Amino acid sequence: MKKIIFAATLLALFSTGLSAQENPIATISRNPGWCAIIHKWGFIGDSLCSGEHEYIRSDGNTGWNDNYAYSWGQRIVAAIGGAEGENYSQGGETAKGWIDHFWNYPLNRNADVDAKVNPKQAYIMALGENDVNTKIAPGNPATDINLEDYNLNADTFIGHYAGIIQRIRSIQPKARFFVVTMPAWKTKEKLQMNENIRKMAEVFDNVYVLDLEKYAPDYESKEFQSKYFVMGHMNAAGYQWTAWMFMTYIDWIIGNNLEAFADIAFVR
Repeated sequence: MKKIIFAATLLALFSTGLSAQENPIATISRNPGWCAIIHKWGFIGDSLCSGEHEYIRSDGNTGWNDNYAYSWGQRIVAAIGGAEGENYSQGGETAKGWIDHFWNYPLNRNADVDAKVNPKQAYIMALGENDVNTKIAPGNPATDINLEDYNLNADTFIGHYAGIIQRIRSIQPKARFFVVTMPAWKTKEKLQMNENIRKMAEVFDNVYVLDLEKYAPDYESKEFQSKYFVMGHMNAAGYQWTAWMFMTYIDWIIGNNLEAFADIAFVR
């Protein structure tokens, strides 16, 4: 399948200075590529996973709206065609909160969707931004994860984050996970959380890292913000661009690990 790529000027704008061999998203495709072999997706995250749009209300105050149809997850599903995907996400969500809102007591803004129903073949996990704001300890994967009983995980970011993977694996043992590191605003706490997210690929099998901290463009730049953000959240173009970026990255991962995805059709 021939890939359609961005214009050279756009590629230059968002170049990270790494070659295509070093950076899996150096050239971003608008086609799903190998993502198309996954037909059932789950999207775990917060506002930026929910297509949240920020706006000014008639009373002059700021408003926020989780617009799932515009989320990068739903844009991925639309690009694949014939696939299904569910957003297990909402604005303001944390790893700890997710366990209550989408697993233990499914009460959430996405029609109270229950993550225990209809397990998926693959999940993209994009959590952490709100955890940084709550000042929860990043934790240590070596000590905070109980592989025998996730209920005994530590009350830290990585204890809860790993607990989400463990809970999903309890209903879908062969699910693939793509865990996302956080780009931009690189505080000490965020950098530690990102390092812990990367270690999920060492702790669990069939976990792959979408390392936005390392490879993504500069989200803080005026150029990026003017095109893809309105106030503190992305606009429709930003979520579409993110869908293309994730598809390109996952296409690269699957293409370099085809044997690991050989049985994906039997993950049901």
